[in-house]
Amino acid sequence: MVLVLNFFLDDVFAATFDRVICNQLEETGEPVHFLRVRGEKEVTELLEDLSPFSRLILSGSEASPMEDYGWETPMAAVLAHCQENRKPVLGICYGHQLLVRLLAGKEYLRVAPKPEFGWANIQLPANPLFEGLENPVFVLSHYDEAFALPEKFQLLAVSERCPVHAFQYDEQPIWGVQFHPEYDLASSQEIFDVLKTKDPHFEAHFIDQLEDEQRFRQNRRLFVNFINQ
Repeated sequence: MVLVLNFFLDDVFAATFDRVICNQLEETGEPVHFLRVRGEKEVTELLEDLSPFSRLILSGSEASPMEDYGWETPMAAVLAHCQENRKPVLGICYGHQLLVRLLAGKEYLRVAPKPEFGWANIQLPANPLFEGLENPVFVLSHYDEAFALPEKFQLLAVSERCPVHAFQYDEQPIWGVQFHPEYDLASSQEIFDVLKTKDPHFEAHFIDQLEDEQRFRQNRRLFVNFINQ
């Protein structure tokens, strides 16, 4: 069973994330358990018994990885459990940044000098997580980023604006991706429409490299690969 921890603060964003993850994992046949994380309590209760879960996915969020929300200490214990038992972990956007915080420290995180929003080409190397993906286009939506990671992190992807778009940690089945492989076109457009109303600089940050929707639709392959680890 896949454990999906949803860190979104906004109820609408949280519901959208759960829906798109369900859609992406549907063809794998793997059962999924969702948990909305609001603070320390939900994660601490998880620690009573993590045995039903074989894999862990950490969501994005409007939360900042540099700030404390109460869930960081119990999340360190959840991650340690996954490492000890070789359970695959995938962090997406905020989840990617949270993994960096837990595995290396807050000093490897910062507010992005150039935020990224939109649809962008991300070049990926040969890696079990990316098998079968050809010239993918991913959704980007972030104000924070990881940078200058220590040597235990294998850097897998960058962009012109972001120095760490994907990593694998210490040859373990632990991956972080700054981009969003889960969102479809409709859901990503909904998010961008909301952000346009909140950020007067949104258009300056926007990237549109979506030339072939088929390259976008193949992204669910990343989740199939993750489940197969």
